[in-house]
Amino acid sequence: MTGRLGFVDELAALDARETRARYAAVLTAARARAGTGRWADERLQRRVASEEALVLSQVRASIRSIEQAMAWVDPNEGEKP
Repeated sequence: MTGRLGFVDELAALDARETRARYAAVLTAARARAGTGRWADERLQRRVASEEALVLSQVRASIRSIEQAMAWVDPNEGEKP
């Protein structure tokens, strides 16, 4: 992950674990950059906070959706009497 767009390189090819690791890395890098005293600090901090809220909202919706799907699946399906 080098260069300006390194975090998005081959993003579509990553599995869930690798995607979570990449997300953590970009958050760490953004927080470090926002803390350098540059003119964009506040805007970058607001963008990171906004994106984190969006991710949390989507993950919560996914959890609800998966839980609902699990509720109508028979856990004993396929077992022989």
